[in-house]
Amino acid sequence: MRVLAGLAVALAISVPASAQACLDRETLAAARINEFGTMMMAVTLRCKAIGVDIAPGYEAMLGAHHSVFAAADRKLHAFFGAGTHAFDAYATRLGNRYGGGATDPASCERFQTVARDLAGRPDSVSLGRVVFAMIAQPRIDGATCAQP
Repeated sequence: MRVLAGLAVALAISVPASAQACLDRETLAAARINEFGTMMMAVTLRCKAIGVDIAPGYEAMLGAHHSVFAAADRKLHAFFGAGTHAFDAYATRLGNRYGGGATDPASCERFQTVARDLAGRPDSVSLGRVVFAMIAQPRIDGATCAQP
């Protein structure tokens, strides 16, 4: 969990895509965080479509963890390369994956609880625990770097 404690700092370091031969720990962490954010956004929209508004909790969560979500976004943009459409294609795949799920009031309540809990715990360790529990393997293409 020490890796998670420094997550915001680690994600702020960007490595140009041309130097990135594999998915390192920071890129994988950024992909998990980004995928979690995409999932929460899609669930928020799906819940709204059935008349359950969880947006306040979702927005509070984003506000509480803005620096981590922003750092993950910067890291992934750097990984995919500036000026390319690779990040957009990746983001579209994630949006499509989570946009079509089944939604009912009970699942909306569960996601609302997650968002509210994270909004009340603005530390990166709390966010990291939830992200790693909910996104076991991020959906990002590439080979994982060998451990030194």
